[in-house]
Amino acid sequence: MEELSDRLIKEFLEQTPLYVIKTFKRPRVNRSSLHINEIEEHCPYCKQSRPFQDMRSRGAGSGFAVEALKTGISAFEFNCASCRKSTISIRVEQIVTDESIALMKFGELPRKALERDPVLQKFFLEDSDNFEKATACLANGYGIAAFAYFRRIIENNIIKLLDLIRVDIQASESESGLLEAIAELKKESPMSEKIKIANKAIPTYLVPDGLNPLGRLYQVLSEGVHTFSDEECLARSSHVRECIRFLVGELATRAEHRKRFKSMIGKL
Repeated sequence: MEELSDRLIKEFLEQTPLYVIKTFKRPRVNRSSLHINEIEEHCPYCKQSRPFQDMRSRGAGSGFAVEALKTGISAFEFNCASCRKSTISIRVEQIVTDESIALMKFGELPRKALERDPVLQKFFLEDSDNFEKATACLANGYGIAAFAYFRRIIENNIIKLLDLIRVDIQASESESGLLEAIAELKKESPMSEKIKIANKAIPTYLVPDGLNPLGRLYQVLSEGVHTFSDEECLARSSHVRECIRFLVGELATRAEHRKRFKSMIGKL
């Protein structure tokens, strides 16, 4: 458990979803408040990430306590340091003990925009409802629910993934037996069999040190749904999403680049 610092408060305000509790070691030197001067956020007026600063007066009557931090509620207000038009208001509950300080964000205006990934949105176009729900669950701290939607997305799109792998195998003139196995799996087959064949068929450049991404992804998502806490699912969620993005992105762009290159060669 890390000792609470300005850096950790900044990361908490910027990254932690609503209603997720983060606990920190109480600082050796008592803080009088959770106040920090600046966070980094997207400004809708500047249309890019900008520093947002607390521009309120800290003099008498400002609301900043001078005594040691106690259990209660802290109010944050930041303005874009560039345009001064955009304001972010955040409310945090802190629970202070002799050993620790637990923080929970319970209010934020304006609401954070859901993170959109164009590569995944394009690939999961026919499963956009589940993808949007998974994204919304992550944004609001529902880790187990997000894992359930991600697992459903992989189950629903395993054939599309296998098609990408099939195209890669055909283009590289790899083992024909795998092509036959993939064709068979398009019929009724258990998910475990689809994953097994897909794992064997994935190109070696997507299997670093023998760590097969698709099988590991599905395993972690299944374990998350059945055994992990919301906090553990959230802690792993960014890695899960990045692994899915890398796998889909590499297979999809490899096929597109090969097609473009073939067209260019044909025009020589």
